Amino acid sequence: MELRKEINAVFLYLKSIDVKIDKNDYIYQVESHPETPSLLAFSDALGFFGIPNGAFMVDFQDFDHLPETFLTILDIGNGHLILSYIEKKEQSVLYTDHEGVQKTISIPEMESLWTGAVLAAENNGEITKPSNVFYNKLLPAFIFCAVFVVLYFIGGWFISGFGAITMVGLLLAFEAIKTELGLESGFSAQFCDGNEKSSCSQIINSEKGKIAGFKLSDLSVFLFGIQLFSLLVFNKELINNYYFLIGFSLLGCIPFTLYSVYFQMKVEKKWCPICLSIIGVIYAQLIYLSFNMTEILNNVHLDLLTVLLLSSVVIAFSGTYIFIKKALITYAVLKKDAEFDSRYIRHYPYFKNILTSTDPLVLKAEPILLGNPNAPVTITFITSPLCGYCREAHDFLQRIYNQYKNQVNIKIRFNMTGVVTAEVEEMLIQLLNIYQTKGEGKFIEALHDWYSHRQAEKWLKKYSTTLDNRTFLLNKLVSVSYENLQNNLFFTPHYFINDYTYPVRLNKKYIEVFMPDLIEDEWNEQHDSVKELEVEYR
Repeated sequence: MELRKEINAVFLYLKSIDVKIDKNDYIYQVESHPETPSLLAFSDALGFFGIPNGAFMVDFQDFDHLPETFLTILDIGNGHLILSYIEKKEQSVLYTDHEGVQKTISIPEMESLWTGAVLAAENNGEITKPSNVFYNKLLPAFIFCAVFVVLYFIGGWFISGFGAITMVGLLLAFEAIKTELGLESGFSAQFCDGNEKSSCSQIINSEKGKIAGFKLSDLSVFLFGIQLFSLLVFNKELINNYYFLIGFSLLGCIPFTLYSVYFQMKVEKKWCPICLSIIGVIYAQLIYLSFNMTEILNNVHLDLLTVLLLSSVVIAFSGTYIFIKKALITYAVLKKDAEFDSRYIRHYPYFKNILTSTDPLVLKAEPILLGNPNAPVTITFITSPLCGYCREAHDFLQRIYNQYKNQVNIKIRFNMTGVVTAEVEEMLIQLLNIYQTKGEGKFIEALHDWYSHRQAEKWLKKYSTTLDNRTFLLNKLVSVSYENLQNNLFFTPHYFINDYTYPVRLNKKYIEVFMPDLIEDEWNEQHDSVKELEVEYR
């Protein structure tokens, strides 16, 4: 099976049941699964995100009893199997072929491709919530119409037309901000998902894609926001000054738009439809202004009033936007916290009961040890240099280490499954060498540097040294990774506390919340056992 096209089928299916998850991380989890590209790999990866699902063998005679949409393995001839998204119609079936293209065939034709392997999932209400139609559709439409009418009475059709294009750009910019903060709307999900070559969140949140230190989402909000508010402030006598300044700023945006397209096409090799639409709005504005360029150039008279008005708008809008952005960031954090707090009570005995509800797993291969090796609390961290979410997990563990390094033992175990290149393998070997020769402080510093950019060539230029024991170090890494694989620990990041696996869908913040309780609990147990030994000895 061609993995990326199969994953595209999965996301078409998830969209049909209104479930949204991070596409890039899902791809990584599937690629890391030892059974890839089997149906089990796709099912387990969905389970990793807390999506209830099951794989079944279903005879075609029961086809009518299957859900309206589902995933299935089809045999398209010569033993070539594909994972296909299925959508049932009245007298036909919509499916995705080996190229990921949606096609319609008759029910008898579907029977000829049928293998019986079916994967179905459900939205349990915890992954997505119904969108608010008023705030998502009616309110933006009302604001758009109101501003359009106001601009028409200020200066006629040309101003209102330019304002309409600007409002489209501003709405797209706010969609980019929501995508950046993980508050993806139905519009952006529909716009960005369902194509293996597109990922709005990957482009928007990329550190490498920043322009002069700013993300495209922030720059586009500033550009269109200042344009719109300036248009409302400038009177009819100064409107040509406004057009001239805006046209000049749009020309200055051209190099940045070209860089953005290059970055998407050559660096990330993914397209961001929202970003491309914002770029399209910028060029639409330039073309629109060119229709009236002669009048603008003949009547422009820049003066102190124009500069003061524009400066006031820039300062006022910047202050307002910074305040709103901080409020949105706080809302995004609180929203995530509320989703977890609604399912898990902040009560240590309850937390411990959940933690110890499964059997402990003792891993024997020697990991990297940080903190106090004799501490009663041990946190085992399964990670991978290729895991996107592991940077946040690394920062989290560093906070634990900085605050409790004398009271906790942190074990780091690297997975080498998935697409590990020779450079990444060398990075891990050099990282282990740093730990063994320079200590845990330099190791943490080097690991932090890796997760800050995840560019092997850049990292190796800074840290690489000649090694006499390269094979020995590689064998140690492989033995740990192999033991992880033998115990089905292929999803990362993954945690254990005192050999008890940490529940995947339990927010890791609870480790920080209950760390004092864990330390006190374990110290008390150790202290009590010492007292019992003293009584027995006497």
